[in-house]
Amino acid sequence: FTAPLYWANYWLGVANLIGITVIAVTGLNLLTGYCGQLSIGHAGFMAVGAYTSAILTSRLGVPFPLALILAGVTSGLTGMIFGIPSLRVKGFYLAISTIAAQLIILWVINHWTAITGGFNGMSVPYMSIDKLTFRSEGSQFYLIMLVAVAVVFLAKNIARTRVGRAFIAIRDNDLAAEVMGINLFRYKLLAFFIGCFFAGIAGSLLAHWFRFINTENFTFSSSSLARL
Repeated sequence: FTAPLYWANYWLGVANLIGITVIAVTGLNLLTGYCGQLSIGHAGFMAVGAYTSAILTSRLGVPFPLALILAGVTSGLTGMIFGIPSLRVKGFYLAISTIAAQLIILWVINHWTAITGGFNGMSVPYMSIDKLTFRSEGSQFYLIMLVAVAVVFLAKNIARTRVGRAFIAIRDNDLAAEVMGINLFRYKLLAFFIGCFFAGIAGSLLAHWFRFINTENFTFSSSSLARL
């Protein structure tokens, strides 16, 4: 946390991108690592969060902290919609459905020109809390890292709860988990919500850090790299 005192802007930018990526992959770890639900379209859910936050702050005047939470909620709900097939399909077929989710999300963003700016993208304001505006890489570093630490702490505690144990049981053997009384549909959708909620938070921070977004920021290769 003393890095902004002696790091150049380039390295602070690298650190900021790492922090945002940590937030996104923490959600993916809960979804895939703990619950065993493959998702190869995670960048699409980041895009939902990014555009939600951008639209709320730049066009509706919503404060950034509230827009950040709403971006996560919107992404989480979107993830639940595309997670519905997880009750019927798994493995490779579920992965295909998440790829389709990303393609659908990006198509909607590109063609909903009046709201999202379409292929031209849209400008995004700086992150701000009340009258405090985070303009420099150093100030953004502190905010992004604080959110990253909070997300990792929250995810670690979720993994220790009954919900986390249910996720692990579903990952290891979903049929046995169901026999033991675990509601597969409920917990699979919850895993998609939590995983995509964190993706939305990451997308919101990415949008306000870049200060300009279009769908090229959320390509399929980004999803593939997150999986790696």
